[in-house]
Amino acid sequence: MTNSLLSNRRNTRENLLMFFYSKEFLNLDTVFSDDDAKSFLNSITEIKREDKLDSVRESIKEVFDNVKITKLDPNDRIEFQLPFIKDKVTMSFEEMDNQNVADGFMNCAQIFIDKYKLNETDKTEDEISMSNKENLAFFQTYIKSYFTYIDAIDSDIKRNLENWDFGRISIIDKIILRMGIVELRYFNEIPPKVIINEAIELGKKYSTEKSNIFINGILNKLKDMIRTTEKN
Repeated sequence: MTNSLLSNRRNTRENLLMFFYSKEFLNLDTVFSDDDAKSFLNSITEIKREDKLDSVRESIKEVFDNVKITKLDPNDRIEFQLPFIKDKVTMSFEEMDNQNVADGFMNCAQIFIDKYKLNETDKTEDEISMSNKENLAFFQTYIKSYFTYIDAIDSDIKRNLENWDFGRISIIDKIILRMGIVELRYFNEIPPKVIINEAIELGKKYSTEKSNIFINGILNKLKDMIRTTEKN
């Protein structure tokens, strides 16, 4: 199975972290179901759409902010480039001013998204369907491994703690460690260095200042144990 969704893909890991955190924080059922993976994949797709829309909107706004201090007639047309769009686009100064006042270019950005079909790809429907099936299968494996083996994963963590109680580990650090162990155990094609580095970066962004040292120490111990054991 391809690991392209994980190798050096921090945003995918961040989405997984938030998904697992919601289960813990909201005390949701942690029994795995196929619907979990489907829900997660749909949420990622929606996040990507929203990111693309926001990127286009911000670009239009930046152009407008740069030209509004210039003396322009309402009908003067402004030519500019937008992310994801090869062709230059044009709008009159009046159009830009009205769109900014109306909703900060949100509707305008959506029009460009639709016009240039930015939420679509050059793939055929069969290729898109196959890609979605592969992605869904990937996340089903990841999420199922997390929930199915969570007791064994937590035991791995507990065995490698020094002068620290498992119950005192923050929820975020606990999830990051679990994710790292899932990848070490069940995604052998991903290099341990990548797994550990990505876990450290998650800790830096979402946890405490010293979290990265703690996460690095635990996963480095487990890396040697898990990957060496599986080779023998």
